[in-house]
Amino acid sequence: MIRIKENKPAISADARSFRAVRRLNLNRTYTPLKIGAIAGYIILGMLSASTSMFGILVGAVLRLVGL
Repeated sequence: MIRIKENKPAISADARSFRAVRRLNLNRTYTPLKIGAIAGYIILGMLSASTSMFGILVGAVLRLVGL
């Protein structure tokens, strides 16, 4: 007969099994992008420029409409 060890921590009900966690890591539904710092700054600059141009365009259209 096997004795239950004393002071053993309780198993959490929401804890995932090791196999499920490993399977999720192996079969990712997304691929993280790894780009350099300079490429990240270029993308950030392009996003900022496009956002600014969109704001200027909307402001010009509203001005022409008369609002």
